[in-house]
Amino acid sequence: MNYIPNIISGLRVLLIPVFVILLLNSNYFNALILFIIMGLSDALDGILARYLKCETLFGAYLDAVADKMMINISFYILCIMDILPLYILILVLARDLIILTAIVINYRNKANIILNPIFISKLNTFIQIILVIYCLLFLNKMANLTYVQDIINVIMITTIFSIVEYVYNYKKNYTFKSVRYTTDI
Repeated sequence: MNYIPNIISGLRVLLIPVFVILLLNSNYFNALILFIIMGLSDALDGILARYLKCETLFGAYLDAVADKMMINISFYILCIMDILPLYILILVLARDLIILTAIVINYRNKANIILNPIFISKLNTFIQIILVIYCLLFLNKMANLTYVQDIINVIMITTIFSIVEYVYNYKKNYTFKSVRYTTDI
């Protein structure tokens, strides 16, 4: 039972290529259904991990990677299709790169800092999922693009706030070690 949340996250990763194929082949309805399932699985794996008391570092990283792949690939394709503007993809990718850089620095310096997900980041991911669903509804002629810019504006705000909060938390918990270099060879 303890492995179920990780299986759900892993399945989300495996479903991403199926979603991409559906979307690129203009099978918008099935892409919408699959993306909704993937979005719900994002919530389900975390809830199950807490309920079953089987939260692991591996599971947390797998869930985060699955989220980032799902959102970033969706945004990329929607940008190619001229449904989303490129700047929102760049902002979201920049945020993820900043967090990834902090993780790499943490690992390389053997620091023991865990960048736990923060509320604003979870909200940001939720709104990003809503944006993709809204765009898929548009592709299925079930919605128009009237509110896309409003949703993008909210994502920009939550993305910037999450960057600031992650950087603040990281700097607060991380002591930068000065390194002395010598010219002696």
